[in-house]
Amino acid sequence: MINEKDLENYKNEALKNKADSKECKNLEKRIKRDMIRAINDFNMIEEWETILLWVSGWKDSMLLGYMLNEIRKSSKKKFEIRWVYIFKEFLINCDIMFEEKRKYFEEELWITLEKIDVKLPPDSLLNEWIGQSCQWCAYARRIALMKLADKRKANKICLWHHLDDEVITLYMNILEWSRFKIMDPINRMDKMDVAFIRPLSYIRERDIKELCKTLEIPFSPCLCPIWEQWRRKKIKTLLEWIEALEPEFMEKMYFSVIKELYKDILDKNK
Repeated sequence: MINEKDLENYKNEALKNKADSKECKNLEKRIKRDMIRAINDFNMIEEWETILLWVSGWKDSMLLGYMLNEIRKSSKKKFEIRWVYIFKEFLINCDIMFEEKRKYFEEELWITLEKIDVKLPPDSLLNEWIGQSCQWCAYARRIALMKLADKRKANKICLWHHLDDEVITLYMNILEWSRFKIMDPINRMDKMDVAFIRPLSYIRERDIKELCKTLEIPFSPCLCPIWEQWRRKKIKTLLEWIEALEPEFMEKMYFSVIKELYKDILDKNK
């Protein structure tokens, strides 16, 4: 027989689960809303396009894979997404729990996750620079993605950089190159009929972490040894310290820059 204390504990647990579920749904709705706003602000996705979505296995790309599929299902625009997992052999073994990621996409979301091995030609000049900074590894991956997009007739390549990445990159450009520039929410390539898009541009990293946790989306941490010594991590720590003193500093900084640098595009797409 259930006593009053056990019954009270059961009720409290049920109320807590209900509150957590409601909070999770609200967070998912907010992220979806802000992703759609970013997509519309920069006209990232158009009717009948094929989009190549790069899945790295980290939290950002895993959530992007889930959320963009949800947006596609409810969108009036018809477009196709191809999910691609990049395995690069030229630095470290990044084949991080691939089977777990494949199982999640294929069994939970009914999505095919294609695995692509990225290899650099022996005579590539990139071989001299790979392992020196994240910039060169990213450059090599993007070349591979553009070649794959051309082969698969995709005209958009979807990357998973979020708002925090954008602000950190702004400070990186100021300190490294003395220029005022962020990663473009949409970046069209001149030499190829393809564009890079970043639908998570309006989303905070902390919200990505929280939703991945509550939705139980599997992901792996970055194991790159260069990250620990790179200036980007130091800048991230600095910005986190500033934000502890000035809440929402990152959002205020990002959207003030967006309004200044992309005023014409934002006004046109209103």
